[in-house]
Amino acid sequence: MRRNLALLPLALALGACATTSTHAPALDPGVVPTREFEVRGERAFLAGHEVDLWGIRSGNALLSPNITERHVRALDTMVAHGINFLGVYLQGSHGGWPDPEAGPNAFRRDGSLKKDFGERLEWLVRECDARGMVVLVGILSPRKDQVLEGEASVQRAVEEAAAFLERRGLRNVMVDIVHEFDHTERMDQDVLREPDGAAKKARLVGWFHSASRGIEAGVCPYEKSPTADSFPGMDLRIIQKSMPIPARGFVVNVETQKQDAYENDGFFTEGHVDAMVADWERFLAAPNAVMLFHAAYIQGVGNFSGTAPHPEMGGWGTSPSDRGVRFYYEWVRDHVGRWEFPRHVQEVR
Repeated sequence: MRRNLALLPLALALGACATTSTHAPALDPGVVPTREFEVRGERAFLAGHEVDLWGIRSGNALLSPNITERHVRALDTMVAHGINFLGVYLQGSHGGWPDPEAGPNAFRRDGSLKKDFGERLEWLVRECDARGMVVLVGILSPRKDQVLEGEASVQRAVEEAAAFLERRGLRNVMVDIVHEFDHTERMDQDVLREPDGAAKKARLVGWFHSASRGIEAGVCPYEKSPTADSFPGMDLRIIQKSMPIPARGFVVNVETQKQDAYENDGFFTEGHVDAMVADWERFLAAPNAVMLFHAAYIQGVGNFSGTAPHPEMGGWGTSPSDRGVRFYYEWVRDHVGRWEFPRHVQEVR
């Protein structure tokens, strides 16, 4: 619920989304809503319970049925290690090596949502709900915004994504409407760039809430842009990478600073691990902030390993024959506890 200001065929939902509406749509017949995520007083709640979120950024999780299935199969390992928050994007993120543009795009040129992406999104969101997890759904990205034919198509994409979540009862979610607003090199659409960023972001959130009244949403600024991380009408204060954690608002870092390279994914030096642990400790100490851990090993498509994206934790990352991010899973379990909705449970050692 927005505080700040059994599955039927999805063709009905996607077809109904195609007409822009100024009112949030009703549930499709027979749809059972998931648990509901909401923000109350700068804290996260799921189904009425205050929760602590520790996440993984899986920007390209919707790339294909096989990739999405790998994520579903990895969820039990995630919650066993305390990870209860997953970030996925409809317009895919950096595609890694050898093709940075290899990420998916869920929208046609006119901004309409492709049926197969909607199906994979609902599958993954509902599997997360079955485990008491929250999902951040990203809509637009600077890698793919150019495929949309102007502002009307951008508006349609935002409204269709919102209407789809609403009609399908996917409530255990929050939304990053635009990842890296005002990316100085790659963002093409004028409405997704400065100047007048605050007004443009407010319009984007307005478009989203015209089709979904109850889902919290925000806009992620590009770290290297002067664009602000707050604006009128935001429900989430979204940041990325090494940006400081604001003292006010419910803060979501949707992309911590990755330390491995797409050209050698899942390999980390001791200094890399030290830097990541220091970052995680920032969020452990900030009750109003949550994070999605970002690594090339998790997000890239293919990469040097040839098997990315990896929702599996893999190895310890100590060598090319030990690629992985097991250290993050183990750190969350040891410092926060395994996840059993509605709380983390720490083992007595």
